[in-house]
Amino acid sequence: MTPSIGSGPNSARAAVFGPTAGQLLGLVATVGAALLLVALLADLSGPISLALWAVGASILCSVCLLAAWQWHVRQRLRRDLTVVSALYGSAPATALVDGAAGKVVWANAAATQRLAGATHAMAFLEDISADPAELVARLHDRALAEGQITHSVAVDTGELRLTLRPAGHGRTLWQLDETSAPDLRDQLPFDMIHSYPDGRITYLSPRLAALASAKPKHVADLLKLPLPKAGEPGIFTLRDSGERHNGLRITTEDANELVVLISPANPDNTHQDFNALQMLPIAVALIDRDGVLIRANDETRRILRLRKEDKRRFCDLLEGLGRPVGEWLADLRAGRVTTATEVLRVNNPADDLFLQVSLRSYGTDGELVAIMHDATEFKALEAKFTQSQKMQAIGQLAGGVAHDFNNLLTAISGHCDLILLRHDRSDVDYPDLMQIQQNTNRAAALVRQLLAFSRKQTLQFETLDLHDLLADAIHLLNRLVGERVTLTLRHGVDMPLIRSDKRQFEQVLMNLVVNARDAMPMGGEIVIETEHCALPNGLRRDKVMLPPGNYAVIRVRDEGIGMSSTTKAKVFDPFFSTKRQGEGTGLGLSTVYGIIKQSGGFIFVDSEEGHGTTFSIYLAAQAAPSVKPQKPAKPKAPAAATPRSTVLLVEDEAPVRSFAARALQLQGHRVLEADSGEAALALLQDPAVRPDVFVSDVIMPGLDGPGWVAQIRDRFPNTPIVFMSGYAEDSRIAAQAEFGQAVFIGKPFSLAEFTGLVNEQLRKLSEAA
Repeated sequence: MTPSIGSGPNSARAAVFGPTAGQLLGLVATVGAALLLVALLADLSGPISLALWAVGASILCSVCLLAAWQWHVRQRLRRDLTVVSALYGSAPATALVDGAAGKVVWANAAATQRLAGATHAMAFLEDISADPAELVARLHDRALAEGQITHSVAVDTGELRLTLRPAGHGRTLWQLDETSAPDLRDQLPFDMIHSYPDGRITYLSPRLAALASAKPKHVADLLKLPLPKAGEPGIFTLRDSGERHNGLRITTEDANELVVLISPANPDNTHQDFNALQMLPIAVALIDRDGVLIRANDETRRILRLRKEDKRRFCDLLEGLGRPVGEWLADLRAGRVTTATEVLRVNNPADDLFLQVSLRSYGTDGELVAIMHDATEFKALEAKFTQSQKMQAIGQLAGGVAHDFNNLLTAISGHCDLILLRHDRSDVDYPDLMQIQQNTNRAAALVRQLLAFSRKQTLQFETLDLHDLLADAIHLLNRLVGERVTLTLRHGVDMPLIRSDKRQFEQVLMNLVVNARDAMPMGGEIVIETEHCALPNGLRRDKVMLPPGNYAVIRVRDEGIGMSSTTKAKVFDPFFSTKRQGEGTGLGLSTVYGIIKQSGGFIFVDSEEGHGTTFSIYLAAQAAPSVKPQKPAKPKAPAAATPRSTVLLVEDEAPVRSFAARALQLQGHRVLEADSGEAALALLQDPAVRPDVFVSDVIMPGLDGPGWVAQIRDRFPNTPIVFMSGYAEDSRIAAQAEFGQAVFIGKPFSLAEFTGLVNEQLRKLSEAA
């Protein structure tokens, strides 16, 4: 028996009338019978009883007529479906009959299997139409209006053909025929084997399949091993017949193997074999002994932007990243090089395209075959890696320069301060001394910029209120922008606190505002705005993922000339500047980047040429510090005078040691000098030497500062220590030593800063005693 949908009488009646129509007839018949029963049983007057008899009889007669008509329709439907079932029930093609609403009333076995329980014709079209219900209705109406119609739809496996014809009484008969698309690889002008990397064959050209004695499942069943290397042309030999073929072995993007067999090996037929490579998805070209590109497939012409008739020299199309391409070709032909693969740049100003080119001998006339792969992404990654190494090297260089340069600046600035003590403002040399001091301070600021870029400066973190911070900084920033530029400050609502170094954050604002001013030579408006930004799911931007949380966002926006995409990509690089020679160091924005990253924040830039630039800084929101009740302050005793004390000064740089010793002697202290940690230990071997404070450089040849102090700390457990260095990493070394009563001062420092810190340590020691 043929499976069908709705083949029984009840189903046919439901398809035509629906369950609601059957229920309605039963309800009407019940009403008519009730009226007749009332007329028989009720004690009513003559006219009323007669009216009830008439209405009830009419209803029952109408129901009988409708039931007879329904039975007739059901019988007609059964007869029609019997005919359709006899014609199409066992057909392999899908066939079905639908009603006026597209509901299936009959389906053969193939359609039943395909419908999988669905009861509407649109189930056939859900995978091939965006609106299958509309397509069913449209085809159904066309078939009823025009007679037989055909509608074809292309699918992945071939073509789906729908044939519709009227089936009477508002129904249509559907026939669905699927045709499989031919494998286009069978039409290639060469034989081909497609396999997995382990050699299992996934496709075999019909001619090769016919040459094999049995159906091969593995490349080794068809070809003699070993095969030529991937990416290299060579000779492939059939295992059964021994027939030899020129061919090429390729690894596709999905890591599957593709072995291309051209034709039986024939030295006189190389050019004809090469022409068969036109349809390959890789770039292949043939170069004659003069270096001219005489053959190129379509992919080669696309990459190199060649017209079909172009025959150009290979060395004119590509340029080497080291030696010229012409020399490479000559060395390859002469056998002077063993590496036949190079990365070359396409010689086209409009493209920044790199190709990995492999060359092999081809034929007997000194010709070479070139196989080219796009290596642009690889070169981009290589450039990023090189840039990261360069940045790391610059960071290490910055630290080394800072250490040595700060020693020099300390000596220059310190001795200048000593000379200024002997000159007043009326002295003729005073302006020259002030110039030395000011330029020393500028040099020290440049070193701080280098350290900020390399993120190796020492930051004094504190919790800051952006509203107060910007209010304090706005006066300085207004003086920087000049008369043509307007500076506007816009505060966000409910701004959280941030944690950063106040002085360094002011430096960030200053650098950004100065850059915005320079980007608007004709004037304009700079807007500094703040915003409280909640990121419950974090934020991915510019290949960076911000963790979920609350952030304070500071934006500095200008109306300037904007940046190109190239400039924007390099904007935070050290020593990169768009200003003229001598107008900038190229460290401003790299300093900003270093400070923000060292503060645990993120900075992004948005810019478009002619539409201004916006720098956005994201800093994690900080909770407000809890306020503890303060006890009434006790009255302070007058500060004690600085005691005259003995200071052990350990510094390997003679100019710095000389300045520091003189500065302390001017304060009335006795200074014991040592040029190394070992010399300091030798001085302390004398029991009579009892320094009141140690002043030591951190990094020195031999024993460093924390090293020699550790050896005598048990003898001097309460002696204050002042560590000094010109490199931020040294402050971490000093802190890790965990000495009590130890402080750190960074070089370069002024005479007042140095003596003030030493005297403060001595005063604390005196008060503790």
